Amino acid sequence: MRHILPPLPILSWASQSGPRARALPCVLNSPHLVLTTSGRAAILLALEQLRIGRGDQVLLPTYHCPTMVSPAQHLGAEPLFFPITATGEPDLDWLAGQDLSRVRAMVVAHYFGMPKPMKAIRAFCDKQGIALIEDCAHSLFGIADGQPVGSWGDYAIASLTKFLPVPDGGCLASYRRELSGLRLGGRGVRSELRGLSNTIESGAFYGGMRGLNRILRALFWLKGRFRSRPATPAATSNGMEDGSAYRAARIDSKLAHRRPLMISRWFAGQAKRERIVLNRRANYLALVELFQNTPGCRPLMADLPEYAAPYVFPLWVDDPETKYQQLRQAKVPLYRWDWLWPDTPAYAGDPGMAWSRHVFQLPCHQDLTPKQLAWLATTIKAVCHSP
Repeated sequence: MRHILPPLPILSWASQSGPRARALPCVLNSPHLVLTTSGRAAILLALEQLRIGRGDQVLLPTYHCPTMVSPAQHLGAEPLFFPITATGEPDLDWLAGQDLSRVRAMVVAHYFGMPKPMKAIRAFCDKQGIALIEDCAHSLFGIADGQPVGSWGDYAIASLTKFLPVPDGGCLASYRRELSGLRLGGRGVRSELRGLSNTIESGAFYGGMRGLNRILRALFWLKGRFRSRPATPAATSNGMEDGSAYRAARIDSKLAHRRPLMISRWFAGQAKRERIVLNRRANYLALVELFQNTPGCRPLMADLPEYAAPYVFPLWVDDPETKYQQLRQAKVPLYRWDWLWPDTPAYAGDPGMAWSRHVFQLPCHQDLTPKQLAWLATTIKAVCHSP
């Protein structure tokens, strides 16, 4: 049986079930919050709030998605890359020996949805007079050092598309600063209708609308026959697996200063959060079990803290180059951050470069079934086993 796995959450009847609240804090509950079109748009807006521009430097980790870097570059600031530790935290000892006189802000990410200890990072930024931008794109829910994720930074950013069945969306949040004067423009009716249509189409394509899937697929097939290009389901990979990475990472400044679509704003307020957290945790733990003692690969982080709601399952693969291409050809919805920003330095002892090649990010979102997880693990293990 051929499995087609959605790489991101999809609209389904199940997505409307269960309690809205959850014990794990959510970035969307921050006291100061503005919904944005994406996580990268939120980074741009945070840098603009700090009035960062030409001549300034922004600290960024060596292990990154290009979308983390492009907002600083768009404003004319210079990215200054720092190494990370074996657990993905900033190497504060290395930073303490650097000239940070031009640094205005530091971006720190909770990789894979595993909240990082933030108390020492906050103290470092305060001592240096550097603004802290807490990147919660992978960690919409969670607790870091006893506080909600997103509460440590001067600003926090998050991504809605990674956790909710929405066509766009992110947020800029803060527990420490008011988002004064931040007014975002609206979206046209055509964009709103297209976003709603894509959300429904993606849900039907991946089988989330039981009882209506066949009817909706037929309707969207007919719609595709009358437009110039074939329909594409809304839930796709992030486009970082080929040479278009840098083009995909560029900032659309006009779009970054607009609100997300209405369907995205609705889900941000009405999503059933308990199901999201519980299913993601269960799927992550299932993948840990499925990949135990597998030759050629291993879970990068086998322990799932009780205060985490994972975004993806990071899998270390020993022979990454050949295996990655084979798995992409097998239609496995995984990706890696191998397209780093140009001139990203390679520091001695820094795992950032190795992670960019060896760490494959596997989906573990709330809409995957046990059968789909089993197919995912079986397919990957077969490839990693092969010569």
